[in-house]
Amino acid sequence: MRPTRIQARAAVWVGGVAFAAALTMVLLVFRQQDLVGNKGDPYGYGRIARGFIEHGFDKLTRRAASLYPEFIAVVYRLGGGDFAVELLQCALHAGTCLLALTIGTKLYNPRTGKIAGLLCALHPMLLRYVADLHMETVLTFLCTLTVWRALLFHDLPNVRNGILLGAVAMVTTLTKGVMLPFVVVFAVVELVFALRPVNPQRIAAVGGIFVAMALLFAPWSYRNYRATDGKFMGLTPGTSDSFLRGYIFTRLEFATLQKRPYEFAENECNALFRSIARSAGTEWELDEVEDEKNNARFAKQMVLTRPFDTIRKCVVGLFTFWYEMTSLKNSLVPLGLALVAWALAALGFRRSRAEEGSVPWLLILPIVVMNVFVAALIPLGRYSVPILPCLMTLAAFGIDTLLSRWLRPASAAGN
Repeated sequence: MRPTRIQARAAVWVGGVAFAAALTMVLLVFRQQDLVGNKGDPYGYGRIARGFIEHGFDKLTRRAASLYPEFIAVVYRLGGGDFAVELLQCALHAGTCLLALTIGTKLYNPRTGKIAGLLCALHPMLLRYVADLHMETVLTFLCTLTVWRALLFHDLPNVRNGILLGAVAMVTTLTKGVMLPFVVVFAVVELVFALRPVNPQRIAAVGGIFVAMALLFAPWSYRNYRATDGKFMGLTPGTSDSFLRGYIFTRLEFATLQKRPYEFAENECNALFRSIARSAGTEWELDEVEDEKNNARFAKQMVLTRPFDTIRKCVVGLFTFWYEMTSLKNSLVPLGLALVAWALAALGFRRSRAEEGSVPWLLILPIVVMNVFVAALIPLGRYSVPILPCLMTLAAFGIDTLLSRWLRPASAAGN
């Protein structure tokens, strides 16, 4: 049997299992469970999307500035509803699993690729966000696609691959900016490779990443500029909001889940923002662009006057990033899965060093960069979802390592 047929069969199996699991979540599981909130649109993305259809983009908020409600608006314009969005998210979940299959096969071997794809297909954290209007499923697909394009760029650093990586990376960034730091760090690493020794083609390829990103960002930035009557906001307001929330959500009683973070910490955050707005002579959530300016001033004051508390929140955030959800009960699931995945990944690291003398930095880099970046903001468990396919691929190689050890004695005994 030719390798292409084997790979096609693996893709059919992984994609089929992933889509079936996601569809089961949508049709049978999500609305019946009470472990997590099962409201269809908790953040009002559908309402924002309908607003785009009715009167266009006329107010800049951190959620309206994302590509995700634009994605929903396209579905609505084509006659679909929330269920159609959920079906598309099922397809994107399957796409993420196929990317994990492809990445695992490319970096390791076909068995690792299949295991990675199936781990993603059945991962509860990845399936949880398929069945309602959360952006995590779309964002996870785009983040995994960005990592895949980065792998292709590293193997063949030419201008074409640079432009493709930049385009995918900016689409991902416009959905949510958490992937931008990885792209910047990756580009810097590739630039170092291009300068030792000097390789003009590789330097031009790195430049292609930023040119493509700038070309896609320019019209988006102009849209924001017009919606705010001439104020330049970059990607979206809300960075200072997230930074300040991190001080509260990483406190001991919330990091250890003695109190429910999304209830008590959320209420405390809202009271803080109302106080900041009142001190500035305005009302919180009346204008998120103005809120961002007021919160940025307060955040600067916090960093200058409470540096050790700032360090504390960032260090604690490195860990809460992997587990802190709405309650102790549903935080134990991502915590347990993350611990098992990292243990399996450690096995794979040892094998990689033994066989190749290195570890797969192209998968570790997006995990570490996003973990550190989000830890500096508001490190909650759901924000780890976009890089779970990378971690699952590392864990899959650990499982492949165990299988190789178990099957080797059986094979020797058979001979």
